[in-house]
Parts: sequence; C-alpha cells; structure tokens
Amino acid sequence: MKYYLKKCGFQELGSVREGKPQRGRYLLTSMNKEVLAMFPPLSETQLNDSAILPVIPLYSGKKVYCNFVYHNDKFHGSTAAHPRNEYRLYLNKELEEQILLFSENDIIIIRTEDITEDGEIQTVYYLDHIINNGSDFYDKWNSFINDYPINGGYGIFEGVIPEFEEKVRRIAKPDDCEVVIDETVTTKIATSTENIAALFNAVSFRDFIMVGYDNLCAVTGTVIRFESYMNLEAAHIKPKSHGGLFMPNNGLALCRDLHWAFDKGFFTLDDDLKVVVHPRITSEYLNLFNGKRIRIPSNAFFAPDIENVKYHRENVYGLFLTTGRL
Repeated sequence: MKYYLKKCGFQELGSVREGKPQRGRYLLTSMNKEVLAMFPPLSETQLNDSAILPVIPLYSGKKVYCNFVYHNDKFHGSTAAHPRNEYRLYLNKELEEQILLFSENDIIIIRTEDITEDGEIQTVYYLDHIINNGSDFYDKWNSFINDYPINGGYGIFEGVIPEFEEKVRRIAKPDDCEVVIDETVTTKIATSTENIAALFNAVSFRDFIMVGYDNLCAVTGTVIRFESYMNLEAAHIKPKSHGGLFMPNNGLALCRDLHWAFDKGFFTLDDDLKVVVHPRITSEYLNLFNGKRIRIPSNAFFAPDIENVKYHRENVYGLFLTTGRL
C-alpha cells in the first residue's frame, strides 16, 4: 500500500487568526509525480482544470465530496507577479465536521482504493487526521516527513500503517457510507469548471442526485429505507442511451417503479415540473400524481434542466406505444 502524508501549513488552512480563517482552506498537494499519480490527472491546457474526489474521513465514516483543482494560470497568460502552478484539495465544512478541525502542523494521511459500484469503478480516498499533540504516533510520522528525502512538508510511505487500516476495517463499505456534499463544492463546480459533465460518472451521478433530493423520491416525497438500503434510483431525464449526460441537472431521484415508468414514457414533466401522465395509462397509482409538481432541490445546482425535461417530453413520453422499450 502507498500512503501520502501531508503536514498542514498555516497559509493553506486560511491563515487562521482569532479562530477565523482569512481565506479558503485547502491542502496543497505536492507536484511530485509519485504524489500526483494518486490523484486524477488534470490538464495543463485547460485553465484551472478540476475533479471531484469522494473522500472517506476515517473519523466520520461518511463519503464527503471535495474539489481537487489544478490552478495553472501560469500557462494561460496570467499577468500576476506570481502566477500559480499548484494542485489544491479544498477543505469544506462537511470534511471538517462543521468546525476548523485541522490545525497547523497536524498531519493528514491519504490512501486510495478502487471500488466497483454499479459496474463502475470509483477511486475513493481514505483520509485520516493526526493531531499535533506530541503523541508517539504523531512524533513517528512527523519525523518521517522531516526526514523524507524531498523537503516539502510531505512524505510517501509504502507498506502498511496498521492504525490506519484498522479504522478502514471499522467503517462501512464505501457504497454503504452516508454521502454528504457541502454547498461550497457545488458552488465551485458551477462557477469555475468549464466541462462539468466530465466530473461525473454513474457512481458520483447517483450520489449527487440522492443528496440533491434529500434521499426522497422527487414525485412521491417518500422513501422506503433500512440503513443504506433504499428503494430509490437515480433516473436520467434525457436517457443515457440518447446521449444524456451524468449531470446532476439531468437526473431525478425516483422510487424504482416510477423510474421504470418514467423511462418507458408512461409519464413526463411539463415546464413547471408538474407530472403529466400519458392519457393511455389507466394506473390509479400513477394518476394520483398527475398534475403534481415534483420536489425541487433547494440547491439550484441539482434542479432539473428544462431542456432535458423538454427532450424527455418530446422523445420519451409515450414511447411505449411504438416500441414498448427504450
């Protein structure tokens, strides 16, 4: 196994004074190729290329999405005195448990693992936090970083860290973890990322849809749930088979029977996001929702894109009459 150990810096953590950060908090990731190999490859040719990382903090056991950004204005005509060429993993309140959890000289340990969910491989980032408290464990890894051949406040350890792996064993499987997404994550995506669709795959699409709809069906407003088991699915509005993207605004959280009916064109949505049941459908259950407006996510980032809704209405609605299938 390979671990990335990073000592937190004063400026990275927002230059905290009197308990308040003066700027955004992040972890500066080394430019070392061995370190960067642990993270998604980002392009020098795309200004401030970015990714979203599913991070599982071992102190909470949740799956927390974080922004990973390559600030590369050095290669894009910047006139700043010190143009940037650096990788940042941005912190957020969900990652830090709603407080300023990380302090200067604390050590963060990260390792990756490829997990298969829904037939898709997602790389998750296990993260642990070692407090600067003078413990033997802290001193051991602080010395490791200080003695690392490359002087940069970090080190790469190859082997096994038993204390870390014991915490990994104690948490749920990644696909059973509660998913949380801080609003700062969606804001940064919406305001600073050109190709948003490239950030998502089937797993992150589902995660974002479920969070956006508060783990409730967009039509019924209900869920049948036991621990991590739910009768909800992430439905594409513009079907994937029609070129629909894994974008949160191209998805709805639907219970399984309504997902099936939506994909078959038994019902659609109008421009006010009200349910329109096809007149040939006589299902009493489905017609209970005819004319009802769906639940709209409170964060506009997750709200259905009207163009996708229009596409479904014009190309999927009623399709069952001609093909019986999508």
